[in-house]
Amino acid sequence: MDLHFLGDRKLFDQLPQAALLLSLQGQVLAANRQACRLLKAVESDLIGRHADDATGFSVLAESCPLEEVILQGKGFHRLEIEGQDDGLPLVVELTPLHGDDGQCMALLESFREAPVIHEMSTRLQRKQASLQAEMERSRSLIDSIADGIYTVDTSMRITAFSRSLERMTGYAEEEVLGACCRDVLQTNVCDTDCPLRWTLENEKPIQNCRVSLASRTGKSIPAFISSDLLRDAEGQISGCIGIVRDRSEIEKLKQRLGDSLSFSDFVGKSKSMIELFELADNVASTDATVLIQGESGTGKEIMARAIHYRSERRTHPFIRVNCAALTDSLLESELFGHDRGAFTGAIRDKPGRFELAESGTLFLDEIGDTSVALQAKLLRALQEREFERVGGVKTIKADVRVIAASNKDLRQEVASGRFREDLYYRLCVVPLHLPPLRERKEDIPLLVEAFIEKFNAREERIGEVSTRAMALMMGYDWPGNVRELENAIEHAYVTSTTGRVERRFLPTVLQGRVLGADNQVDETDEEGNELLQALERCRWQKSAAAQELGISRTTLWRRMKDLGLIEPKN
Repeated sequence: MDLHFLGDRKLFDQLPQAALLLSLQGQVLAANRQACRLLKAVESDLIGRHADDATGFSVLAESCPLEEVILQGKGFHRLEIEGQDDGLPLVVELTPLHGDDGQCMALLESFREAPVIHEMSTRLQRKQASLQAEMERSRSLIDSIADGIYTVDTSMRITAFSRSLERMTGYAEEEVLGACCRDVLQTNVCDTDCPLRWTLENEKPIQNCRVSLASRTGKSIPAFISSDLLRDAEGQISGCIGIVRDRSEIEKLKQRLGDSLSFSDFVGKSKSMIELFELADNVASTDATVLIQGESGTGKEIMARAIHYRSERRTHPFIRVNCAALTDSLLESELFGHDRGAFTGAIRDKPGRFELAESGTLFLDEIGDTSVALQAKLLRALQEREFERVGGVKTIKADVRVIAASNKDLRQEVASGRFREDLYYRLCVVPLHLPPLRERKEDIPLLVEAFIEKFNAREERIGEVSTRAMALMMGYDWPGNVRELENAIEHAYVTSTTGRVERRFLPTVLQGRVLGADNQVDETDEEGNELLQALERCRWQKSAAAQELGISRTTLWRRMKDLGLIEPKN
C-alpha cells in the first residue's frame, strides 16, 4: 500500500507517543520507534499482524470501533490500566487519517503512558487500605468496650450495633441494621423521653439517662443511656450515637446491701449528721417505731426510706401517707380502708394503707396534723397491731412497721392538748431529729457539689462556684433547708451563662442580701448604699471602687469602717 499520506517518516518516528499505522481492517502497516520500544519488537515483526495480536491492549480488542471511526470520522480513546508488564496504565487513541478526497485511508493508533493516573490510582488504593485498616481498628476498639454502643441515622434507624450490645440484648448486628431502634431496644422512654431523639432535636448531648430496655428474650435490663450527635465530613448532622451502660450488677448490689449502706441520699460530714447516720443505721435493723422530727425540707421522707431499705422489710412495700393533705374522714378511710356501703360513694371494698403496707413499712408524714379522735384509732393499730375498716366489723391483723414524721414539736403539741401523750410515747420509741441546714452550714459546700453533679447529668453546664456565691450561700439561713438549697442551685444551673454559679444567678431572695448581717446598710442611707453598690460592682476591689466614687482609698476605708462593712472572705 502506498503510504504517501504518512508524510515524512522521520516525523512519524519522532512522535513523543508510541504509534501504529493501521489498515482499515486493523492490520499494522507501520510502527514508529516509540511503539517498537514499548512493544519490545522490531517493526518488521509487527507489520501485517492485527493490532490486537501485535499489542495485546489495542482498542480493537473489544467491541471493535473500526466501523464507527471510519464511517463517522471520529476519534476513539480509552484508558488501559494493565497494558504493560510493569502495570503502568496507557491512554490508547484511535484516529482516522483522510486522503485528499476526504476518504478515510488508514488509522493511527497511539499509546501514551499515564504515570500521573497510575500514581493517583496507587495512592487511592493505599488510602482505601489505610481507611479499611483504621475502620477495623476502630471497630475492634468499640467492640472491646464493655458499654454497648449503637448509632442511628436521622430517622432513628440503626446503622451500627457493637458486640457488647449484642451480648447485652441477644440481637446480632446484621439482623438489626436498618431497623428502628425503638423496635429493637424497647426502652421505657422510647415514646416519652428518648435521649437520642432529644439529642437530634436539640443538638445537645444527654448523659446517664436512666432507662430499662428489653432483651431479645423479653428480660428487662436496667441501664444508663448517654447520647451525642454524629456529623458528616461537611459538618452536617448525620445521626446520633447511643452508649448503653448496664446497671444490673449495681442494682443487684444495692439490693444485697439493702439499697443503702451509708444513707447515700444524705450528704453531710458535720458531727450532728454523722451521729444521726449511726443511730439510723442501728435502728434500721430493728422493728422499732421511729419518730423523725425536723423542719420542712430537711429530708424526713428520705430518712424514712433509707431506714426501710436498710431493714429486713426492704423487699416489701414502703407506703407513704401525707396526713396533712386529707380531712379526718378521708384520712381514716385512707389508712384503714372501707367496706362497700360504708358511706355514700363506697361502691366497693377498698383496702387501706395499713393493708397495702403488710410486712413492709408505713410512713405517716406530718402526723402532728391529725385529730385527737383519729389519733386514738392509730394508737390501737400500733398497740394491738389490728384494726377494722370503716363500716366493717372484721378485725384485720397488721404486720407493719410504722415510721412517723412531723415538722412540729410534738412535745409542745402534747402540752397544748393537741396531740395524745400515749400516742406520742408509742411513736417516739426511737426519736430522730434532722437538724436544719443553718445548724450544719459546714455541709453546704458538699450539698452544692452534689446538686451540681445531679443537674449536670442532664447536660454539663456548671463547672464551678464563685467564692462570692458560696459566701452568700454560707451566710444565708435557709428557712427552706436542703430543699431550698437544691432549688437555688437548680435556678443557677438554668440561668447561668458563664458556666459558673455566681451570685447574680442565684434566686432574688439571696441576691438581695449582702453577704450576712455584718453588711446590712440602712435603706435611707443613700451615701452608704452608693458605696456598698460600688464595692459590689467592683467585686470588692477597693482601689477600683474608690476611683469610681471619686474618693481616695483611705476615705473609702474610713467610710467602710463607719458603716460596718466587711469584705467577704473567699
